[in-house]
Amino acid sequence: LQCFEGMKAYKSVNDSNDIRLFRPQLNMKRLSNSMDRLCMPGSDFDHEELIECIAKLVRLDQDWIPTEEGYSLYIRPTVISTHPYLGVAAPDEILLYVITCPVGPYYPSGFAPVRLTADTPYVRAWPGGTGAAKVGGN
Repeated sequence: LQCFEGMKAYKSVNDSNDIRLFRPQLNMKRLSNSMDRLCMPGSDFDHEELIECIAKLVRLDQDWIPTEEGYSLYIRPTVISTHPYLGVAAPDEILLYVITCPVGPYYPSGFAPVRLTADTPYVRAWPGGTGAAKVGGN
């Protein structure tokens, strides 16, 4: 089992020493909810403590943060089960780790929106499913 988050860090336009995380509290809340949905132990972790750990990692990796418009440092907190057996059961052990990577614009030629239709009969987050959690199966 695994769940993850996708976060970004940016350098300020006015001061390259000013590094900003985009809405980390919401990412921690969703990571906690995803862990809870997968019955992982530790889903009640201290959100502010993990945000501070991530902030320290980002400060260590600050030279990797691009300064060009549309670029950022991608941050991926990930939690995996590490129990030493296969089976249908909640994990006893987990590992939380965070990786970073500089990234550019998602669309190299610029953002070009497309028209989409939203149908209410077809939903991603079915009751009892994992659509509302950020897990490897989604």
